[in-house]
Amino acid sequence: MKQQLVNSLRYRISIVKMVKITSATGSPTETEQEIKSCRANLIEVSGSEDEEGKVRSLFSTIFIIRYDDRFIKGKANAMFVKDADGFKYNIISVVEKQVKKYLQINTIRRE
Repeated sequence: MKQQLVNSLRYRISIVKMVKITSATGSPTETEQEIKSCRANLIEVSGSEDEEGKVRSLFSTIFIIRYDDRFIKGKANAMFVKDADGFKYNIISVVEKQVKKYLQINTIRRE
């Protein structure tokens, strides 16, 4: 399984957060700061409806990356994933897929 997972890390992604900076005119503004650029496995998950017909998730994507302790224990809450096409995905949670080897980043695509 390990070799299969490593071979499937074929998508280039960036994990990004917004940081506040001061513009040239002195006004505060926000800009994207890349925390990590890496390869990932991409798994698209379809949305589902609950018993009342409410949509639980419009678009959900899971990214599998190599382990990095900068993203565990709630540290990735204010971050998002940006793929090679420029699409952005809000990070919902990060789970260890294999202990100290891989992380599963659960996201919802921004519209």
